[in-house]
Amino acid sequence: MNLYLTKSGRLRRHDNTLRFEKTALPPEETPPEQEEEALDEKPAEAVHFLPVESVDAVYVFGEITLNSKLINFLNSRKIPIHFFNWFGHHTGTLFPHAEQLSGDLVIRQGEAYRTPEERLAICRTLLEATFHNIRSIVLYYQRRKGGLEEAAETIRRFSGELSNRTAPEELMGLEGNVRRIYYQAWPVWLGNPAAPFKRVYHPADNPLNALLSFLNSLLYTACVSELYRTALYPGISYLHTPQTRRYSLALDLVEPFKPLLVDRLLFRLWGCRMVGDKDFRKYSNGFLLTDGARQKILQEWDQGLRQTVHCPALNRSVSYRQLLRLDCYKLVNYLLEGREYKPYRIEY
Repeated sequence: MNLYLTKSGRLRRHDNTLRFEKTALPPEETPPEQEEEALDEKPAEAVHFLPVESVDAVYVFGEITLNSKLINFLNSRKIPIHFFNWFGHHTGTLFPHAEQLSGDLVIRQGEAYRTPEERLAICRTLLEATFHNIRSIVLYYQRRKGGLEEAAETIRRFSGELSNRTAPEELMGLEGNVRRIYYQAWPVWLGNPAAPFKRVYHPADNPLNALLSFLNSLLYTACVSELYRTALYPGISYLHTPQTRRYSLALDLVEPFKPLLVDRLLFRLWGCRMVGDKDFRKYSNGFLLTDGARQKILQEWDQGLRQTVHCPALNRSVSYRQLLRLDCYKLVNYLLEGREYKPYRIEY
């Protein structure tokens, strides 16, 4: 499981486990950089002991102080620490020493990127799985609500056009068209909050966009954690242009999982009224999640990652977190052994 720290405090090593000392939170409307009193000077309100054996990664959302003793302890356990800022955006990850290293694999990643035909083949395969999973959601609501025949057919037609595109930029343009059709269908099952819905990033102009951005950040960091367990170099990507500030390979690999893990959770949270307008606050010209809403979402997100589904390739049930790692290994097998690369697709 993952450890999510949304409160301010001190995280320390205690013998062979973790100790979290909770301290007073700043007012929600006050950015943390405006705090004057250092956390180390505040008395602990509560102390929690956390078993390290069951932790896969640590997610830090609050104002947390760490020390080298803790970092060395987490490094010895191969546990990465992901940091998020006050706005809920992922700002960086502290990795232990790499579990696996493979110079051959990094060379093959670079060669695949430099070979236009091979790069296009990887991009098409990723988007074929992404379009399939998006269309599966549209067909699901078509069976329940109706009125989505045209959207499903348009997505199917766009999927058929993937083979006609000759550059990653053209493929990304096609992906943008599919997302536009997909977002236009959201009001059919979400109602007025999604009518009309347009994706806006920085800042999120409405609660739905704020929730979607937060969930996308969680999926991205989950994939970063799984990439760490492999020998893949996260800075060499294919669909997205390699970047200097983000692990762009994770941006590639999460595309097929966004409809399954992010969008479906958003529909459930909003449709079941677990999250609503009251769970967001206006800040500057955008919207932010409240601390209480963030805790609810993190709980549902972690349960979703641990949910199991049937994996045809293994002929057994695995969790979605394991599916992310399996997709990483599929890319490894393709690059090193030439096996067919088929990202995960949901079964209709």
